[in-house]
Amino acid sequence: METAVKFILIGCLIQDVLCVFKISLPATIEALEGSCVFIPCTFDINEDKHVLTESVTRKWLKHGSSDSEVFISQSPNSGTHKGEIFGKPTEKNCTTRIDNVRKPDSGEYYFRIESENLSYSYKNGSTHSHPGVKIDVVESPSKPKVQLYDDQMKVKVHQVVMEDSSASLRCSAKIYCPFNPPTLTWSSSSNTILILNDHQHHDQTKLISDLNFKITHLHHGVTFTCTIKYQLKNQIKTEQASIHYMFSMPLKTHQ
Repeated sequence: METAVKFILIGCLIQDVLCVFKISLPATIEALEGSCVFIPCTFDINEDKHVLTESVTRKWLKHGSSDSEVFISQSPNSGTHKGEIFGKPTEKNCTTRIDNVRKPDSGEYYFRIESENLSYSYKNGSTHSHPGVKIDVVESPSKPKVQLYDDQMKVKVHQVVMEDSSASLRCSAKIYCPFNPPTLTWSSSSNTILILNDHQHHDQTKLISDLNFKITHLHHGVTFTCTIKYQLKNQIKTEQASIHYMFSMPLKTHQ
């Protein structure tokens, strides 16, 4: 399951006047049990009637029969989870890290701000019937994806490639917690092929590794394997993906 790229924009109508209380955050997030969940988030208020100050308390609540406070910015140890809400209230930042999520933590969550003169819960829909983000905690990480590209970085759909041509193997893996990304290593079924280095880069959601090489007869029939390791609080979880390609000799013309 991929993290949804759809974003929620929430508003309301009071006395036929459009409010500017709104929030932007993913509709759904997949989290890995034992890791953290990262929620990118920004919010806005009706500044004609309210003023944000540093004393504003930012909260996350889990929707249920009785909504429970999961995380509170002013007293981070008083909620059910530990973590961090980044930035300052005046920056309208609600981006949050919640640590060590478990399978029972799956559910719907919403953001709330509170001060002496301002209290507002950001929920999806004018009826406030649904919270803002759904978190799905999975027990095992997704498998990495391995693909073969040509020298123009186009995916090759055929399993036979020519000797002396250039190619790139790309492995991509999901990052559940950008503060503790997984490690990625390559291996091959041939002892004659040494994988000394690869080019890795990542963003908040994906780790990518490219193996660039010129094809020789040594690559014929070799299986390449990409291994991803997630270091969780009390254990390591590993997933692998392999690719097997046949490499052929180019046709030679005879004088």
